[in-house]
Amino acid sequence: MAQQERLQQMREWIKTTPEISLDQVMEEYRISRDTARRDLIALEQEGKIIRVKNGLIRVGTNTTVQYDRRTEQPEKNRIAKRAVRYVERNQTIILDAATTVARMTVHLPVQPLHIVTNSLAIVEQVEARPEIDLYVTGGKFDRHARSLVGIKTADDILNYQVDRVFLGACGLTEQGVFAENLEEAIVKKAMIRSAGEVIVLADRTKFEKRFLHKVCDLDQIDVLITDEQPTDRWQDWLSQAAVLLEIAEEEQA
Repeated sequence: MAQQERLQQMREWIKTTPEISLDQVMEEYRISRDTARRDLIALEQEGKIIRVKNGLIRVGTNTTVQYDRRTEQPEKNRIAKRAVRYVERNQTIILDAATTVARMTVHLPVQPLHIVTNSLAIVEQVEARPEIDLYVTGGKFDRHARSLVGIKTADDILNYQVDRVFLGACGLTEQGVFAENLEEAIVKKAMIRSAGEVIVLADRTKFEKRFLHKVCDLDQIDVLITDEQPTDRWQDWLSQAAVLLEIAEEEQA
């Protein structure tokens, strides 16, 4: 069965089934795990589903469950683990509300650190760590991202000057970084203005995706961490923009 035929069948499947495992996809279509993953990536790019560990959930399912399980995706974990290398003792950093950025908290070493965030998930993950000073913005609550957003959030962030900001990206093109909505874009722009160094965390599915709201140009990024070597064209763009490219490769067993 061709991929497009499988994808059309899966679009119908997820209308009646809010959660499907990778094993179910493999068994239903008699395909390999890698092929099943590629199909799920294609559906996620359409906005039909959200990939989680070992499967998918339909967009619109319980948002808290979505957020928690999205952070478990292996590629997000690898990127987050690589990003933690840029966190130094006694630094002041901003962590935005992206799920890949939130995964960084799992890998943070025990050391004094100052974190500014608009993410309630990050607050929950580090609140019990006494070595971390935590600063939380105000703003309007976004249930989907479990974050605080809007003008109030941006104003709060601009009161801080930090060493580094770690940002997620909804989309990346030659023109720069994009966000899905205006309030999110406003917050990310404020974070960039407040930081001495900008580190963007984006898995391969974010490349060549454009949204209405632009966050910044490529040359405003200092480091881009992703999970797969991008195309030669992308490498040229990043080189021209003086962006350091980091690849979080799969760890060998």
